[in-house]
Amino acid sequence: MIRIGTVLTCVALCTGQSYTINILGLPAVNVEQDMSTPGRIEFKTQNRGIFDMIWPARNVYSSHYDPETFGITQWQKKIKQGEFKSNVSAKLDSTGSLVYDNKTKVNIQDATQTIFTLLAMVQFRDMEALDTQWFDYEHEGQLGKARFVWSDSTPTWNGKDSILCDHYRLDIEIKKEIGKFMMQTDYFMEGVVADGIVRELWVSRKAPKKIIQASIKAMWFPVTAMINE
Repeated sequence: MIRIGTVLTCVALCTGQSYTINILGLPAVNVEQDMSTPGRIEFKTQNRGIFDMIWPARNVYSSHYDPETFGITQWQKKIKQGEFKSNVSAKLDSTGSLVYDNKTKVNIQDATQTIFTLLAMVQFRDMEALDTQWFDYEHEGQLGKARFVWSDSTPTWNGKDSILCDHYRLDIEIKKEIGKFMMQTDYFMEGVVADGIVRELWVSRKAPKKIIQASIKAMWFPVTAMINE
């Protein structure tokens, strides 16, 4: 149950798009995404069915980024999962540092990515501009790097038809404990950088690009996200 939110690392953030996350074949989470404003993405998640009864959660994540580089400029999350509630925001200041809640400063490089900007980027750039390229990465104060690794091009079922997709693995490497300042975070942000997981996503080759399917593979059990077409 703790890792339900982890699969969101692979969910596309298409304009007005929705996804269903399935665990052991059961619908577990509804995800709604919005990229209607250039340079901004937002997505909302809500547990459903028996998962909502056992582990209620309703979270909102929004980010602003540079439309050219996809580098983060500001982001915010509003978390309600069980008894845990949190509202965190960060914004790039005039010195190029990302400042959390007007007090904690994180020194980042130009065009530093987050999980949210990476998911926006993969919908706009072609495989040739993404494959194996390392990007500076920031995660709630922690720094590292991330990359998309292209595997193949394969037809993927979207619920109605078979869509030709680029199949990627998403690698994230974090300098453990360096820069970490939050005592507690939500399960999604915890799961994004968890050790021992394989993140995969299938992105349609034809524009406008969409992530058709995503999966998380770990020691516990596989979790999949499917587009609602």
